[in-house]
Order: sequence, then C-alpha cells, then structure tokens
Amino acid sequence: MCIHLGWDCIDCMRLPNFLVIGAAKAGTTTVYQYLKQHPQIYMSPRKEPHFFSKNGTKDYPIPTLEDYQALFQGASDEIAIGEASTSYLTHPQAAERIQYHIPNAKLIAILRDPANRTYSLYIMLLMLGVRKLSSYTHQEIIDDFHYIVKKRSGLIRGGFYYSHLQRYYSLFPAKQIKLGLFQNLKDNPDELMEDIFNFLGIDSSFTINKSFGSANKGGIPRNKRIDSFIKKIKPIYHTLSPIISQRWSNKIYKTYVDLRNQNLEQPPKLPHEIRQQLIEVYREDILKLQDLLQRDLSIWLQ
Repeated sequence: MCIHLGWDCIDCMRLPNFLVIGAAKAGTTTVYQYLKQHPQIYMSPRKEPHFFSKNGTKDYPIPTLEDYQALFQGASDEIAIGEASTSYLTHPQAAERIQYHIPNAKLIAILRDPANRTYSLYIMLLMLGVRKLSSYTHQEIIDDFHYIVKKRSGLIRGGFYYSHLQRYYSLFPAKQIKLGLFQNLKDNPDELMEDIFNFLGIDSSFTINKSFGSANKGGIPRNKRIDSFIKKIKPIYHTLSPIISQRWSNKIYKTYVDLRNQNLEQPPKLPHEIRQQLIEVYREDILKLQDLLQRDLSIWLQ
C-alpha cells in the first residue's frame, strides 16, 4: 500500500489490527497493562506512540511508518496486535489516517465522566510540571482550574466524546468500534476486559492480574525531589521493555507505579459549583452520547 498522508511511500509490512484510541485519563494505561498480560495479544512495548496524530514531534519520535512498524516486530503468533494512544480520539486527522492504513482495525475507547476527566487531566499536568503554580496549595489549584473552565481552555476539548467519535463512525463500521466506561473498569475490570477480549476474538476466559491497581493514578507529589527520582525509572522501563522478558518488564513497571503512587497525595476535591459549570459545557454532547450508547449517563449530569 502506498502512503499519501505525509509518510514515506513504502510497502505495507506488519501493522496493528487494533488500537486503543482514548480517552486520556480514562483508565487506558490500566487497560494497556491488562491487554499486555494476555498470551494472544501483542502490545507495542511503547505505550502511546501517537503515530497517527503526533508522529515525528519532539516528545513522540516515531516519524516514519517504518519506525511505527518496528514497534510490532516482536509479534509472533499472537492473534491481536495493538497499541494505545489516547490522542487518536481527539486528533482531527487521526481517524482518517487510521482508516487509510488499517481500515479493518478494531478500535477501543474507554470513556469517563467528562467533568471528572477534565479535572483529572489538569491534575496530571500539574504532576508532570506542564502546568506550573507558585505554591500548589489546594486553593491555588482550585482557582487555577476555575480560570481554565471559564476560559474554555483547550484542556476541555477532549471531553466532547460524541463529537470526536462521529469521525470514527463515519469511517468505520460500528462493529469495529467498542466503547467501554471508566466506571466499569473501576468497579468490575474482569467483566470489562472479558468484553474486550471477546471483541478482539481471543480467549475471553483469561484472568487478568489486577495487582497494578490504578496504573496512572493522579495526585500531587508530596516530595518533589523524590518525584524527580521516580520519574527517571520510566525511561528505563521504555528502554528495557522491548529486550527483556514480560515478567521483568512488568516488575520494573510495577516498581515505578508503586513508588510513584506512594509519593502522591490526594488533590483537592472538585468543587460542586465548578463541576456544574463543566456539566453545562458538556451537557448536549453527553445526551447525544447517551443515545449513541443506549446507556443511561445521567450520573454524568449530576
């Protein structure tokens, strides 16, 4: 297949047959870890290559299709080959690019109450140092987030799930799209993963190891020096993961998650009045999504 969307023209080699497309801060890191455990699944050792959205940029250095295909060269006889990049759900060209290159790909999206997701994403940006405050007191955090809500910052855009999903439903048959809810992942991960395994056409009786807990837990670092040290473990994991056994890869990642979570403290609770402002922003989109899913999402409007 020849490439015409900004990538090099090369013959088609191995590409994934399923993608986790989002949403950000909706449990996709945990789902990625669960998927990696299944013997009939091969997941890209690099989570979130963002090839169909941010390829070739400084932080996502997968600039060519050859580089992308190299992520899957370790696959052998697995039935399902995939990757997880949360930017695919919201990027305006990702759906078209995916459909062009892998039109038969199965697509998985995990969706979370958009008001809670937006606040969780904001807390993550604080944790990563992308959003900087002077003191990180609870009041300063709330005031800064309220400012973002009032300004309708781009941070809010990712919560318009129905609008983003329409690009995918216009390009892919509905049978190739599986939508799950973050609350189900939290309350009954075995049931949700069984549903996903069935969707992927693999053994759905496989029992996942839930010892990872919340693999991408949000919070505010208690100690910034310790936080800086812990963050150095993750690049080591990404470097070693493709060349060591799954067992040792999981151990390194679990060490990173456990240490990081131990150094996090709970962020301030999202005030009711700010949540209500966000709900009004998302209300129309939530109601349309509710009809699409044929599921009651009224709790998102409370």
